[in-house]
Amino acid sequence: MANHKINIEEWVEKQLKLIESEHQHEIEKSRDLNENNTIYELEKGGHAVCGLEIHTYNDYDGCKNIRLELPKDKREEINLKKCRFIRGCIGISIDDQTEVKALGYVSEIGSYWIEINCTINLLRRLPDARINIMKFISNVPFNRISFTLRKMNEQAQHIHLIRLLMGHSQLENPYYYLPRYEKRFRNINMNDGTRHIDWFDENLNDPQKEAVRFALYQRDLAIIHGPPGTGKTTALVELILQFITRNFRVLVCAPSNIAVDNVFLQLLESYKENFIQKYHPRYRHNFVRIGHPARVYQRIHRYLINSCDSDGQKNAEIAFKIRNANVLMTTLTSSFIYDGPLKCLLEKNEKFTFDIVIVDECAQADEPSTWIPLSFANKCILAGDHLQLPPVCSTKAEKEGLNISLLERLTKGLFADCQNKVMRMLTVQHRMNESIMRWPSDNFYNQKLVAADIVASHQLELENGDLLPVLRFIDTVNCDMTEIGSEYNVFKTSKGNIYEAKIVCIIIDEFIKNGLSASDIGVITPYRLQTILIDAACHKQFPKKIYDSLEINSVNEFQGREKNVIIYSMTRSNENYAIGFLSEERRLNVAITRARKHLTIIGDSGTVTMRSRYLNSFINFCFANAKMEKGSDYEQKIDEMNYLDPIFEKYQKAE
Repeated sequence: MANHKINIEEWVEKQLKLIESEHQHEIEKSRDLNENNTIYELEKGGHAVCGLEIHTYNDYDGCKNIRLELPKDKREEINLKKCRFIRGCIGISIDDQTEVKALGYVSEIGSYWIEINCTINLLRRLPDARINIMKFISNVPFNRISFTLRKMNEQAQHIHLIRLLMGHSQLENPYYYLPRYEKRFRNINMNDGTRHIDWFDENLNDPQKEAVRFALYQRDLAIIHGPPGTGKTTALVELILQFITRNFRVLVCAPSNIAVDNVFLQLLESYKENFIQKYHPRYRHNFVRIGHPARVYQRIHRYLINSCDSDGQKNAEIAFKIRNANVLMTTLTSSFIYDGPLKCLLEKNEKFTFDIVIVDECAQADEPSTWIPLSFANKCILAGDHLQLPPVCSTKAEKEGLNISLLERLTKGLFADCQNKVMRMLTVQHRMNESIMRWPSDNFYNQKLVAADIVASHQLELENGDLLPVLRFIDTVNCDMTEIGSEYNVFKTSKGNIYEAKIVCIIIDEFIKNGLSASDIGVITPYRLQTILIDAACHKQFPKKIYDSLEINSVNEFQGREKNVIIYSMTRSNENYAIGFLSEERRLNVAITRARKHLTIIGDSGTVTMRSRYLNSFINFCFANAKMEKGSDYEQKIDEMNYLDPIFEKYQKAE
């Protein structure tokens, strides 16, 4: 183990300063947006929705439930489900104001309506007001992280895992024997001592089995490195089943609700198919999901404990469910044990710890957040891919290392010279055609990725029977298709490209006419302005049913997702060869590996290759392996789409 011993006290102080600075940065950025833009400009930038009407208002047990609806003339223009800021806590203002008058918590959302819980009677007193909702920075995550960090010095005295991950203790030898399966489960082979593993999912590939086996035998720490499409979630679900049938209590966390729900849904499916049907136990395990109903998939609600539920009469029932849960699942910040539903675990044991804590998508979480659940863990499993995008933070915080996840610090630092003692890598991917996989495998994963037979050569068949080429590069070099900025404050340094936006519309139209489903198509781009331009153009160009089925998002937002077809608009085209954060190689890795059967790249090869070794390598790979087209091939159709120009100008030029 490399000598990377960390002074815990000094590390805690540094992290506290970093997260406080980052939190203040977010608050100031939000305040700056609100003070320097009108509510209508905020709406243009995707930071607010204005002009909502109060539809119904209920006051139940002191909780004000309000249903807001878009006016009928805005329902074709805005789909509330596509507004990314409408999650959790939101700010509420009235009429033309940007000043937040009240806070609400999103409980349910539809395409043109939203239901929120509000703690004051402001809206009842102003029944005729037009209501605006906007992004709001909550103090809760910051407060929970701060509290956790301040407790770490004390906890390190009795929690071995903290000392280990800070370099103060050595890795203990793996278990020679595993705890036995519980005897009540019929048909499990128990005649082979305790070195036997009875696989619940018999379709696991060898790297998945090795990762699960390794994690089971490790005493303190196991890292599962899961590159795109390699079945990380499948391996984690098998691991959870192996733990709970050996009577371990498991806490599963991830940075986002979507990531938590993905594991939960797959666990339910595997439990039914590979456990209940296989072993027919009379006893059933208890699974509990902690979260807010508006942030959790509907299918999971029957397992849900509301993280905001403060009804005293329910406390005993909630505590009973949590104490008797075999598996608890929640986000990192909601795993805080000193308040909220989990606090009941400390009532009878102040030094309570979980047998196992699993952190999925660990590489996407800043390290301080990860310590919220890990500070109560006897053993941890960290799963993720540090070669995809890291945690998002400000440039200042990034320079101080806040964007380095715990998973990355351990693999590149503390255990850099003995990775095989803590980590196993999944290598068989079930997502990408081999032609899409090859470049990321060669440039990020040491040529270790292997395409499973079922996906290695899969392609999309068009309505006329032709196969859609796997790779296509539309090169706009020397086509005078330059990028644009925006005069609006909400976009600041963001970039757009109206020519590429039109090409995206043309390509989607061709796909639809050739029999592809809109739900199979994803459009990604590095820049927020370009995302909004493409979204606005598609909204104008296509019928509502098609538009609603398209997924148009930034690279960051698309991480963890996949589509049969991905269109990647690189956006940058200028005389100075400036590419900004397009040069971040991990962003390129994520963009490419979202595609299953087809990837179209639109970009100016002259601009994007000059200042990035990775982009230069990838574009050369496209020259050699992709179907090549020129931007000029689309000029006539672009000229025929002048009706989109007023839409683009609305976002480009301030009124």
